[in-house]
Amino acid sequence: MSVADFNLIAPETLECPYPFYEALHAEAPVHFVPELGMAVVSTYELLSEVVHDPITYSSSIPTGPADLVMQQDENVDEELKMLRETTNRASAPTLLAADPPYHMRYRSLVNKALSARRVASMEGYVREIVTGLIDEFIDDGKVDFTKQFADEVPMAVIADQIGVPRKDLKDYKARADAAIGGIERQIPPEEERSILKAGLELQEYFLMRAQEAREDPKDNIITTLATVEMDHPDDGKRPLNDAEILSILQQLQVAGKETTAHCIGSTMLLFIENPDELTKVQDDPSLITNMVEETLRVETPVRALFRRTTKPVTLGGVDLPEGQLMMLIYAAANRDECQFADAAQFDVGRENAREQMAFSAGPHYCVGAALARLEIRVAFEEVVKRMTNFRLDPDHPAPTHQPSYILRGLNNLHILFDKA
Repeated sequence: MSVADFNLIAPETLECPYPFYEALHAEAPVHFVPELGMAVVSTYELLSEVVHDPITYSSSIPTGPADLVMQQDENVDEELKMLRETTNRASAPTLLAADPPYHMRYRSLVNKALSARRVASMEGYVREIVTGLIDEFIDDGKVDFTKQFADEVPMAVIADQIGVPRKDLKDYKARADAAIGGIERQIPPEEERSILKAGLELQEYFLMRAQEAREDPKDNIITTLATVEMDHPDDGKRPLNDAEILSILQQLQVAGKETTAHCIGSTMLLFIENPDELTKVQDDPSLITNMVEETLRVETPVRALFRRTTKPVTLGGVDLPEGQLMMLIYAAANRDECQFADAAQFDVGRENAREQMAFSAGPHYCVGAALARLEIRVAFEEVVKRMTNFRLDPDHPAPTHQPSYILRGLNNLHILFDKA
């Protein structure tokens, strides 16, 4: 099939995008989509060039819901307009949408909390969470793997790191899950209203916790953000304002929970579809570390992010004007045959799996990469030790993916298994 045969945001393309990616690689590594006003970049080499040059390719663009690629319907009531305006206070450019030198000043605030050394010290604590969750369903022989396990592991971990008390976790999770619903797709007004209200409740909760942290500091990310004085290039040393605090916390919530949860769910489905690879891991659990990299490559949880050119530039032989919006498809780069031989094949022993770009690269390399790797590794060390013979539950529909052009994850994954 040709690139012209695909609609980038059509449901069928979002469910199975890989033929589209193959067409992009073959015909148009930089492909202009006129109806969206975007240049789509799909090869490993060209994405690497872009992400390592934040001066030419700026991250300082909107990163919110479907308005990035689809116009929102403005024919809505005043309540919905007000909700949009209020929740938009969390859109301050901090991590994803900031360029140097601003980006590193914000990033440094969470670097220490998510450093490789600190994350390594968390292994025992993460394993306790994982084993506790498995204990809840191990005798059932079946589980909704996404809802009962994949979602729960990173939610508990990131909530702890942010500074959410365990007593608040259930309500916090409900708000956070509801608020994430419209981050990457176009939604009808009534659904948007519900999502925005949940988002507003989550923001108010964060600000309440920030005020408590100023009065009673703890060793967590909220305390750091609420009490730090940042050396800002424009207005000197000052505390973070509410918009900056909310922006950082909401990005950490999405990056810390959604993407890791998606990768855990995708790994299980890959094992069901590739039982020989599961056998390799069961026979040699030391392969799990490399398996994590291979899953991140094959089913990249953040399939795409955006940049904008700051000057006229030629990329991959294509001339782009200043201000050109670009979609960087990391999931396509991770399936590039020029970088990964037999790229569609899930191979837990792949020698260059760690070259995957699921965490991006350059200045915007994912600040939570070490934590995500730890959670996924520990999750499957325990899963393959205690469970075997995974298969889809025939009493439930086949798993499908969320209709997202940014995130890649399963709606649900009902499986049967035997105790190991």
